[in-house]
This record gives sequence, structure tokens and C-alpha cells, in this order.
Amino acid sequence: MMRSLCLRFMCSAIASLCVADETPQSNVAESLAEITTDEGAVREAIGRSLPFLKTAGVAWMEERSCMSCHHVPFLLWTHRAAAAKEFDIDSQKLSDWEAWCIKDSLEQRNLYRLQSYELGKIDAATLPSTVQQKLKPLIETPFKMLDEFRKELTSVLTEEELKLYEPVIIKAAERAINAPDRTGGGLDVLGQLLLSGHGSSSELQKPEFRDGVIGLMGQLQQSDGSWVPGNQFLTMRQWSQPVASQSTTMWAAIALGEYHASRDVNHVAIEKSIAWQLAQPPAADNYEWLATRLLFAKHYGSADEVERFRQQLIAARNADGGWGWQKGVPSDPFTTGLAMYVLANVCPREAVAEIQSARSFLLTSQQPDGSWHTPSKNISDTTDPERLNARDEIYHYWGTAWATLGLLESLASPSDSR
Repeated sequence: MMRSLCLRFMCSAIASLCVADETPQSNVAESLAEITTDEGAVREAIGRSLPFLKTAGVAWMEERSCMSCHHVPFLLWTHRAAAAKEFDIDSQKLSDWEAWCIKDSLEQRNLYRLQSYELGKIDAATLPSTVQQKLKPLIETPFKMLDEFRKELTSVLTEEELKLYEPVIIKAAERAINAPDRTGGGLDVLGQLLLSGHGSSSELQKPEFRDGVIGLMGQLQQSDGSWVPGNQFLTMRQWSQPVASQSTTMWAAIALGEYHASRDVNHVAIEKSIAWQLAQPPAADNYEWLATRLLFAKHYGSADEVERFRQQLIAARNADGGWGWQKGVPSDPFTTGLAMYVLANVCPREAVAEIQSARSFLLTSQQPDGSWHTPSKNISDTTDPERLNARDEIYHYWGTAWATLGLLESLASPSDSR
């Protein structure tokens, strides 16, 4: 089975190189040029969305000190993509944001961190209250290595206490393999950082950081070839665990596969993910899954797979030209932007009309401040009014980012026409 999949992967990689030779970038630009819906208006809409993404994204970094999967990586991704389409982007600020991300990610690669709630899980008979009191100064302090943690334990506990309780304390403090503060921000963040910097002069592309990200992603892969979903796909959407696992796995494999130089290193991880994904039941009624599956097919599937999923995604479009996340759900900028991004990336020549109508939907639904409103109630897994209100900020930004990425992907670079 694995040998046949490896052959499939090698053939797919060779085929993709051949297609790239036979379909030069100029042909893609010609396909995108056939999309006639107000090219100037599209660039104007993007020009208005970028300041919103910048202001809200920087505020998230400064006020929350959080490299979230729904704000900071998308701040970088949208601005790098805009720079590639010759928008006027402040390169120094973009480099500064990337440097902030690198610093934050490196600081969140800790093997041990005691937290109050974890100490509370330990039986009081096993860990006396006197020991817990002595450990309080270490709570929330991160440690990258076991020796560092043990050294601090030695400074607060007696030799006898260490002898009796050190194994219990170490077990309590060890971070879970997929904990964001152990993995540089979490799997979702790592994959998005790879995608946001790909093909550019981004700080994120420096081997000392990029290769570490790729290595962490490899460590997070399950033995069956899948990746465990984090908050982005599991707890923030009305999705089942199996669908969330599929989407997480596909995006991780897509991110790794963008790095051709690392394919020799990553081909086993990628092949395992292909094998796992092919064995999963389709979730074609989930249109985010469907768009992701089409992009995955472009990277690792056959022409027949690409055509099948392209037709399904186009058929899922609503009458207003946009997409909702599942059948019967109103169109939203989040899913519409994602669908347009994928169609423009995978098959612009075959989806001219659909990309054009998606553009029209987004142009008519943009808010005065340059953003796109994505109501969290349409997507979120919660019905609690307070939680929905808190999540509105997240989905507002997230939807604006995907709408911007979709519009950017649908544009040919101005230099292509010169």
C-alpha cells in the first residue's frame, strides 16, 4: 500500500512539474484577465480592506500578545499576497510583524509549564498542600528543557520532597504534544506561517525558523497520517471531529507540500496523510471542506479528482454568487473568499464565471470600513449570546482576511500585462 502511494506521490510531483512547464504563468494570467468584473473596483476593495486588517491585526498582537490562528498569520498572509500583486505595502512594518511572530513562536516551544488547574488534579494525598504552596512561585513559568525545570524544583523543594514527589510534579507540568505553548503557537498557526511566507523574501522563510516549523509539524503528525485539529477547525465551527480532522490534515499537507526543497524530507509524512485522507468518507455538504479538498487534489490528486471536486464546488454556489459553509446557509465572505481563492489557484480558466460572480458578491457586501461582516452565529459551534458576541470580532477579521485573499488570488499581477 505504502509503496503504491509513494509511486503515486512521485508521479503526482512529476506531473505537477510537467503541467507547470506546459502551462506557463502567462496562461494563468490570461485566464484571470478574462474575469472582467471591475478590475479597478477589485483593487480598490482590497486597498480598503488592508488598513482594516492591519489595524485590527496589530491591535490583537499588542493588546493580547497572542499569535492566534485567526488574526496574526492572516495579517501576514494577506499583506504578503498583496505585495506580490504590487500593492503598496510597508515592507519594514511587514518584516517587523514577522519578527514578532518568530520571537513569539520560539518562546512558545516549552516542554514544561506548571499551571494551577493541573496541580488541582493531583491527589492531595500524593502531593501535600505544603508542597503545592512551595510550587506556587513556579506556576506559569515556562521551561524549554527538563534540566531547567529540575533546577528550579531543587531551589524550592527539599531533597526529601524531591525524592518523593518529583515524578508526579514533572508529569503534571509536561505540556501535551499538541499544546500551543509547546508547538510554537499550534499546528494551525505553523501551517499558516508556512503558507503566508511561501515564495517571498519573508523573514519566515529563513531556514533556521522555517525548518524548525516543518520539524514541529512532523512531530505533531499522528501515526495514522492525520493531524489532530486545534481550535480553528474543531471548537470554532459547527463541525464534527472527523471533518475537522480531515481539514486540518489537508491544510497541513498542503503547507508542507509547498516546500519542494523539503519534499525529500517530508514525503513520508505527506504520503501518510494522503493515504489517511483517501480512506476518509467525503464531507461534500461542508463547502469549506469541499474547497480544501479541491486544493488538496491539485497538490496530490489526479486530474479526474480535480474536475470532480471543481464541479461539486461550483454546484454548491448560492444564487447570489457566494458560498455559505454548508447547504442551505446564506453566503458569507469567509467561505466565498476561500472558494474563490481555491478556484483561482486551481482552475482559473474553467471557473471564470464563478470567480466573476464571487467578486460581485464581495464587492457589494463590503462594509464602509473596508471589512466584511461574517456573523459568528452562522458558523460557530456555540449558541450562547455572550460567547457569540465575543466571537464576532474573530469571525469579522477572519472573514475579511479570506475575502481579501480570494480577491487577491483572482487578480493577475499588473506586471503580467506589461
